[in-house]
Amino acid sequence: MRLLIFLSVISLIATGCISDASGPSESAADEETPGDVDEVEGTTSTTEAPAEPTADADTVGAITLNDPFVDDFGNGGYDVRTYELELDWFPDTQTLDGVTTIRALATQDLTEFNLDLVGFDVTAVQIDGEDADFRRDESELTVIAPQPITNEASFVVTVAYNGTPVEVETFGPPPPGVASGWNTYDDYVAVFGEPISASTFHPANDHPSDKASFRYIISAPSSDTVAASGTLESTNEADGRTTWIYNAPAPQAPYLTTILIGPFEIVDEGESQSGVPIRNVIDSDLVNVASAMLAPQADMMDAFEELFGPYPFDVYGSAVIEDGFGGALETQTLSIFGADIIGLGALTESIVAHELAHQWFGNNVSVETWADLWLNEGFATYAEVLWLEARDGSYDFDTWVKNLGFQADSINGRIQPPPVDNLFGQGVYQRGALTLHALRVEVGDEVFFEILKAWNVRFAGQSAGTADFEALAEELSGQDLSGLFDEWLRQDGLPDTLGEVQIAPPTEEDIRAAIDQTAQCMADQGLPISVDSAAEDLQAEINRLFTQVFANGEEAALNCSDSFSAFG
Repeated sequence: MRLLIFLSVISLIATGCISDASGPSESAADEETPGDVDEVEGTTSTTEAPAEPTADADTVGAITLNDPFVDDFGNGGYDVRTYELELDWFPDTQTLDGVTTIRALATQDLTEFNLDLVGFDVTAVQIDGEDADFRRDESELTVIAPQPITNEASFVVTVAYNGTPVEVETFGPPPPGVASGWNTYDDYVAVFGEPISASTFHPANDHPSDKASFRYIISAPSSDTVAASGTLESTNEADGRTTWIYNAPAPQAPYLTTILIGPFEIVDEGESQSGVPIRNVIDSDLVNVASAMLAPQADMMDAFEELFGPYPFDVYGSAVIEDGFGGALETQTLSIFGADIIGLGALTESIVAHELAHQWFGNNVSVETWADLWLNEGFATYAEVLWLEARDGSYDFDTWVKNLGFQADSINGRIQPPPVDNLFGQGVYQRGALTLHALRVEVGDEVFFEILKAWNVRFAGQSAGTADFEALAEELSGQDLSGLFDEWLRQDGLPDTLGEVQIAPPTEEDIRAAIDQTAQCMADQGLPISVDSAAEDLQAEINRLFTQVFANGEEAALNCSDSFSAFG
């Protein structure tokens, strides 16, 4: 996930300058849904209040993984191997009929277990073809096995459900006003969200520690295009509706699914040098401008394969929707961008690189718990800079470090774990990236990139944690790196130096120089502004500066954002 987050003073001064996402549209008045999804036959209990468990507690799967960043989402007692989602979408009533088939392996003896599902009416549940009772308690769907399931046994759960997808309050991005998961807009659907998304449209073990393969069988009006994570297998049209089948065989964290239904174009952009097909899915009104924005993807993939190892999936590309949501998300094989990412110059290019890098860091290797989020965001943020270095071998890392040091107040706290109430704070991004650069400086380039490649081989298709990364780095470097990781990840306050670069808050001289640099940057765009870096009231001059900068438009401000660093 890459957010359009500026330095704190900019955010305060320029409130409202960044496009907000249009909120998902209100659901239509209740009416009968045309057509139906074949339901699992059988009579089941639909008790809303949970009944007291009658089974031995040792055979009840955990109803939570106790991950404080996502409340009760995530469950225990089994390991999902595959999801098959049969989804019929009816835009006129904004209703979804679904049948989800889950193939799983028991990790203990089970007489009952839980799945996560937000909203919907569950109409039937089966285990291995036999009717199963169930009960609901908010986002928990408890399934009672008709026959005990023994430890290490494979089993199949089928759940039929229908209703209008429910907007969920997000734990992190997207920002307030944008639902996480199944987002219904005026004429299209876009699925995205982190850390919770999957359970807003299908039963799931909605936690990145339980990865699985996905197959999507999606029916919608034939006037709509449907796209999803993975590779398109087939389409079939009948009675004014088209069924699209996508296959995503590589293990995937549940939140990393994206689905798009609406007026989109699927644009073939050729292949990377290694032969990875690149296809984009773009709102039909944005094809030209969005295609230009995404043009560097193949070159970025070539560069990242040199640094991180082979691209881990069968296909890549990006989706661009017509509404903004304040950033982008690395949904597996098909990253998704809001329209507010288009036309932001160097920032747009960085975000495109960021989401591609996540395919290695966050998707191929996912986090074990959300406390390890820096392993996703720190790596993808550092990859933005690695792309700049690959494109221009003279890129100045020392200046990059110094500029981030100017932001010390926003990245001063420890990031492993991050604060429970600020999972997606700037620390996991920027301080995470600095942690990696500190490791690179300590062990040298050869060993550093060996570590990154080995990470993607040893834990490919799995979830891993900070301790795993530290152990790998120490193994390959032959060094005790505990002090480095403690200092950068687990202690409050930034270290004083990184290599030979002093990390310090900006001086008055730095700030006055930044005022001049920003004014010159605006003048270079033909947008001169009136400021006086020698003014006695420095804060008043900063306020005047930003008022004028943002009055000239968001794009002009973003083009000069490198000059903002000293304002912290």
